[in-house]
Amino acid sequence: MSITLNSSGWKRFFSVPCALVDSYIKLADGPALKVFLYLISCEGAPDEESVAKAVGITRNEVDDAICFWKQLGVISGGEITSPMPAQPAEPAIKENEAALNEPKTGAVKIVHASYAPKDIAGMLKEDAVLKELFLEAEKTLGRILRHADHETLISLRDYYGFDEPSIVLILSYCSGLGKTSARYYETVAKGLFEKGVTEFHAIEDEFERMREQFGYENEFRRVLGLETKLTSRQTEYANSWRSMGFGLDMIALAREKCVDNLNKLSFPYIDRIMRSWSESGIFTPDAAKNENKPQKAKSTERSFDIDEFESFTLNGKKEGTPE
Repeated sequence: MSITLNSSGWKRFFSVPCALVDSYIKLADGPALKVFLYLISCEGAPDEESVAKAVGITRNEVDDAICFWKQLGVISGGEITSPMPAQPAEPAIKENEAALNEPKTGAVKIVHASYAPKDIAGMLKEDAVLKELFLEAEKTLGRILRHADHETLISLRDYYGFDEPSIVLILSYCSGLGKTSARYYETVAKGLFEKGVTEFHAIEDEFERMREQFGYENEFRRVLGLETKLTSRQTEYANSWRSMGFGLDMIALAREKCVDNLNKLSFPYIDRIMRSWSESGIFTPDAAKNENKPQKAKSTERSFDIDEFESFTLNGKKEGTPE
């Protein structure tokens, strides 16, 4: 259904550059678009507080929007360009309040730094390596970085302890999955950190393992006819049967047996089948199909003694027969 703008009651108009839609509308969030539209509609050069009040967003959102448009070279001015003090303010650390009261166990606490946009701008002037990291991150993610990205990337380097090549490797892995949000790649990085996987080559190996596991789970779902993502419990079953030495062909066979007997799919029932096969040493479809075939009964009759027959025929009589 087509969409038509009803402008019959509007008397005041202003021009919006086509470049906003052609180049930036996919990149800009709501506050950034609000700030842009307000700036091109008003006369003069309003300050940040006036913009925040006029468009109904917070001052921090205005600062983030200014940072976004300045990176693109669309606007100039704003508090973000003010010079940095000799010693930047310490970042605020976002931590769970309850965690602060936990007893010290010697474990490293994961934190996330929060910086004002002007602080990050000052850091980029002083830290060429950080600036290069931001540029590589933009290339890898295929988009302009937002303020949340800046904070997260700094946290990955300065608080999680990943070096710059490792951070780019993490971003590349996430981008390959089509997941480029700051929240997603920080979650992946946090998972690596908690496993103690922080070195570049160890991260490469872990990502390879994760890709292989992801492919296996997709095949596992296909074999069982599942359309949704595996639950944590279903993943445990999948890994358990795999560790027993069963291939997907055996899992498919166990599924058939389960559905035939129960008329539904039951992971616990399939698990009993797999464990029974494992205990019986049945690991191939042929062995499983022959499992319930009746065995031929062994004959209890006495076999014919060929030696006794030859002795009888040669002597013309059985041994022990009287003359």
